[in-house]
Amino acid sequence: MKKVIGVFVLIAGLLIAVTASSANFAYFHADRNVHIQIVPDDNELIDLRPIQPYAYINDNGMLVIDMSHNNPNWMDGFGEGVSPNSTYVFEEIFGVSNDLWEGTPICMHLTYSGGDEVGLFEGDYTNTTVGQSSLDVTVMPGDVVRIGMIINTDGVSAPNSIDGQIQFWAEAGECGTD
Repeated sequence: MKKVIGVFVLIAGLLIAVTASSANFAYFHADRNVHIQIVPDDNELIDLRPIQPYAYINDNGMLVIDMSHNNPNWMDGFGEGVSPNSTYVFEEIFGVSNDLWEGTPICMHLTYSGGDEVGLFEGDYTNTTVGQSSLDVTVMPGDVVRIGMIINTDGVSAPNSIDGQIQFWAEAGECGTD
């Protein structure tokens, strides 16, 4: 009799296990913490690093490019801006790095909104370099892509100023691949 009860318990256990494993999942609830640190542009996982003294991180943690006496890096005797009717090339004003994912490149889209006087370029300047208002650069893991600016003040007279913004947008993957 004990063997029959033991077999019956075994069969009942298997039946319960099969029935329970074929059920559809309906609900789960849990509370978890989320911690997101807000850091300056030069400490992000995709960070913007000032390279030249014209670029700096302000009190709000944002990258600023300022070629005037308002720049906290400005010192007496170093000029207060650019000349009218001139073209300037500034290599490596700031860098964009990828410390987000170890094995994933990112495509960083940069767009300058302001006048036609400012153009962006990547890397070193050559005689064929053209400044662009919109620039896409691939940043490999652990690398820093250096961004320069061409400023053309033809037709701009003193004491005018050039003001604009650079928008940054990043997505996973290399630029130009779909």
